[in-house]
Formats: sequence, structure tokens, C-alpha cells
Amino acid sequence: MKVEIKKCQLNDGNDIYQLLCALGSGENGFELINPENFQHFQKIINKFIENEGENQPPGRVPQEVYWLYVNDIPVGIVKIRYKLTENLLIRGGNIGYSIAPAYRSHGYGKRILQEGLKILKKNGVEKVLITANEDNIPSRKVIEFNGGVLEDIVDNHCRYWIENK
Repeated sequence: MKVEIKKCQLNDGNDIYQLLCALGSGENGFELINPENFQHFQKIINKFIENEGENQPPGRVPQEVYWLYVNDIPVGIVKIRYKLTENLLIRGGNIGYSIAPAYRSHGYGKRILQEGLKILKKNGVEKVLITANEDNIPSRKVIEFNGGVLEDIVDNHCRYWIENK
């Protein structure tokens, strides 16, 4: 089985579009994607990549997006944030991830979080915050498997810290 992580690119195509549609706007983080319009998806992805850098509107931080591929099929998304705002300290953290429903319960959540942690470590982030909804037991187990220690629960959001050394 071939598992790899690839950074979001301007030329990402229909396979990524299908992944994001399968995840739905509540999980993919690209709330503006119209599931009936591939051209709209391409505009959103291109704008997102153009705005990846430091010039963010107030309250937003730069983030990188990566796709988890299994046997050349994208099955998940991970977003990496090197800085945290007050809002991200409550909900969001340094890493956000999701696996397409058809690929859940196969260990891919554990793998995508491991890959996200490697990226942060390579960039000098040694203490990582990850949040999960209190009732999202599978995600909480993924975070705990990867060394997450629950600090507290704020407004139904579990806040986990991982020492990433």
C-alpha cells in the first residue's frame, strides 16, 4: 500500500474536488465550494493558495494544506498553521484534519496527524495544539494515539497539546 502526503497545488483536479465534496463543507474547511461546480472549486483553490502567505486579513493566519493519498487516491486533508490566534487557541489549533467517510476506521486519521506533526517539527514547532469536538470520540482517540494530552474542554471543544520534539 502506497501512502503519501502532497501539498495543495494550483493544478489539483477532480480527485481533490471529489474528496472535498465527500467531506462536505463542515469538514473540508473550504465552505465556499459548490458541489455542482468544478470551475468554482478551481477558483477557490487558486485563491486559497495565492493567500497562503503572511498577508492575511485580521484574525486569520497563514496555513498550508496537504492531501493524504493512499494508492494514488486522495483520502484526507490536513491543514497546518504555524501561528495561533485567540480563536484558534479555543477551536482549530495548529492542525486540522479530516478523512473522507469511505476511508475512516482504517488508521488514516492517525497517519495524517503523524504527517502534520512531522511538518510542524521540521519547521520548529515543538508544542502543538489540536482541538476536537467533545463528542468526536474517533478524532479524540487519534489525537491521544499521537501523544495528545487533554488540557481542558472549552465550549464543547477538547484542547489537546502534543510535545513535538
